[in-house]
Amino acid sequence: MKTSQVISDALKALKDGDHLFQQGNYEGAVQNYNKALALSKSLPAEVEFDRPSFEASCHAGLSAAYGRLGKHLDSFAAANKALCFYDTFGEQYPEQTGRWLKSIVNQGVALAHLGVFTEALNSFQRAKEMFANKSLDTPENRQWVAVVDENIAVLKAHLEKVQR
Repeated sequence: MKTSQVISDALKALKDGDHLFQQGNYEGAVQNYNKALALSKSLPAEVEFDRPSFEASCHAGLSAAYGRLGKHLDSFAAANKALCFYDTFGEQYPEQTGRWLKSIVNQGVALAHLGVFTEALNSFQRAKEMFANKSLDTPENRQWVAVVDENIAVLKAHLEKVQR
């Protein structure tokens, strides 16, 4: 298969994964994100393709889909893979700030489900700071901010109860 076709197919698989996720078809989303990753990894190293950014997008999507499927360890692993890229290069990709932020939130959700409450709290607090620092605390994002605030409150209450 031609390199241009592999890239086109990878981009389509990512887009299809996002579409299926929005429709609530999380298994289908996982399949498409994994297909996109496999196609990306099949490209020769010398091909000009922003593989790290593309794969971070795939991992961000996987983290969200795995979380909705209750596969929290997989969600955590995928979020961490996305964050390895975003935490280093995210400022250079402002169009991916949403995926970066969602990866942080998904990391927090996964950690909470895995019983790692202090680290989960840290993830949600980091997301809250990102909303503020990037001026994302807008009316369009109120729902996300509310979810983050609610998780912070629940985790703080849980940790206080455990410490007593």
